[in-house]
Amino acid sequence: MNKKTGYYFYASLLFALWFALTSAFWTYFINLFISFPFGILSFYLARKGASVDTNANRYKIIRILLIAGVAVSLISLIILLIYN
Repeated sequence: MNKKTGYYFYASLLFALWFALTSAFWTYFINLFISFPFGILSFYLARKGASVDTNANRYKIIRILLIAGVAVSLISLIILLIYN
């Protein structure tokens, strides 16, 4: 592991965590501005990091966080649209 792959991993992990934690904020559709750009950037960094890293298995937690963020976002949007 070199420094560059470490930066990819930790930046992607931080952005994925932010995405997963803020993906339910659909008030005034603020989610589109504070959550989704970080999710897209995390996905890009994880793909780039996994392609050059020798230990690509460590990016599994990032994929799990991104999938959880998308699921929470969709569920909260559906609930908002049904009950509002």
